[in-house]
Amino acid sequence: DNVIDRILAGARLSEGDKIIEVGPGIGTLTREMGKVADKVVAIEIDKTLIPILRETLGEFDNIEVVNQDILKVDVETLVKEKLDGGPVKLVANLPYYITTPIVMKFLEEDIPVTDIVVMVQKEVALKLCSEEKSPLKMMIDYVGDVQYELNVPRHVFMPAPHVDSAVISIHKERVISQELIDLIEASYTAKRKTLYNNLKPLYHDQTKEVLESCGIPANKRAEELNIDDYIRILERSHKL
Repeated sequence: DNVIDRILAGARLSEGDKIIEVGPGIGTLTREMGKVADKVVAIEIDKTLIPILRETLGEFDNIEVVNQDILKVDVETLVKEKLDGGPVKLVANLPYYITTPIVMKFLEEDIPVTDIVVMVQKEVALKLCSEEKSPLKMMIDYVGDVQYELNVPRHVFMPAPHVDSAVISIHKERVISQELIDLIEASYTAKRKTLYNNLKPLYHDQTKEVLESCGIPANKRAEELNIDDYIRILERSHKL
């Protein structure tokens, strides 16, 4: 109950909210959100859980269960068709291997998201809330801020996983363009390569000029830059 309460607090849940939940399990958290939110769309990939969810959530007419893979869902269309166009909040319990693609998907500009609250592997949560640089961290820094909400020890789950988890919340204050996402991802293509080498496929013969016009040495590496540097690179590339 304590974990559920903290997740709800991290989501800043209030009456009238529209929620996308990924990985509802048997619907324990889903029920609590359904008591407050205007509408909850719960996306569950495991078809064996669908009958259980229909039973545990049957009393709620504001909760809809969708048996799909979130990585394949057209979220923009889903928001328009099932959630009145948004804005929406994302609440999810994410396996390690899909944390980055899912969060990135909901950071993009065409999806009207205000808050992202996710339970992830503790190691991932610590990295995203630290000063350690990564493409996802850069994107989060651009759209808003990230908070470490709470630890979730492995023993609260049945069966217990092999690692501890944690809940983080991302408050999204602005959107990030696909162009800026592409620039950040290109910069981190190969961590041992210089920024110049990583960006050459993107800017070709203008790469050195773009970097010099921003006052950024060509031998810098991606992790030495902050989000303002990437914004400057993008702006200068448009002018050359």
